[in-house]
Amino acid sequence: MNHPDREKTLRNFSSELNRQTPERPAKPGGADFSVEEVAFLAEGLAFGQRALRAATAKVTQRYNLGPRGAWILNVVSNGITYPLELASVFCVGRSLITAELVRLTEAGLIESRPGKDDRRKTELTLTPLGQKASQEVRAEFSEIVHRRLPGFDAAELRVAAEVLRALAREPEWPE
Repeated sequence: MNHPDREKTLRNFSSELNRQTPERPAKPGGADFSVEEVAFLAEGLAFGQRALRAATAKVTQRYNLGPRGAWILNVVSNGITYPLELASVFCVGRSLITAELVRLTEAGLIESRPGKDDRRKTELTLTPLGQKASQEVRAEFSEIVHRRLPGFDAAELRVAAEVLRALAREPEWPE
């Protein structure tokens, strides 16, 4: 796949907290994780996705969206407005993004127009209904986080987010 620089694209739309967080230097001697600790992390990653699916379920069902539809709304609301950039963020082919965009457009959640800087590119914007749906997903995920993580403080949540961001860096999936 010929995507724009994924890391640059992700930095452009990342949260303010992420932009303020310096990359952690490697520990002397490298990471010291047991096989059990790595398995525990893998389990959390595998089953943690359930919370993400739960956060998007209502919007996805209401508007008959595909698996990425609700997340595309959030990504577009954060400034990633070109389909090729979306393909880069989600690490999928342009045709999958196009199929999702058709559903989002038919649902009245997004609109497209010629780009401001390059009229050959299609630029995406959320409709008022799309903004409302995006806010609903964010509110639902926030509720899930508050409900499921009452024993953690903000600093611990931030470390968890740093760990997940570090794992997402330099993807190793095939092109």
